[in-house]
Formats: sequence, C-alpha cells, structure tokens
Amino acid sequence: MTDTTTEQPPVLRTRSVVGLAACVVTALVGIFLIPTLQEPGGGFNARFWTMAALELVAMIGVVYFVLNLHEESD
Repeated sequence: MTDTTTEQPPVLRTRSVVGLAACVVTALVGIFLIPTLQEPGGGFNARFWTMAALELVAMIGVVYFVLNLHEESD
C-alpha cells in the first residue's frame, strides 16, 4: 500500500531563519566574551548582569523566531 498524497512541507519564513541565526550567534558571542570580562576593573555585578541580559535577549529571540518559523497556510 503506497501513500500517494503529495502534501507540501510548510514554507519557512526567511526573516525567522535569519533572526534565529542572529540570536544563536549573539548567544555564542556572549559565551565567548566571558573570559574577556574577567579582566580587572568593573564590578562582578555589572559584568554578570550584562551577560545575563545578553543571554536572556538571545533566548527570547530564539523562542520568538522558532514560534514564527513557518508561514501559516489558510
């Protein structure tokens, strides 16, 4: 028995794919910036909250773009 339906996969939104890639790159840059922020000067709290905010923004962006990844077909 063969399935002869030719249902097309949902179309990806280019904007969401680009946004998702940008958020992932932002998160990775934030992770690799941690050693550079261990230099003397500036308080631990300022560096910690800056990195936490950067990672939070990247996480929110990833969630948003994943939820809007496919175009809705009517």
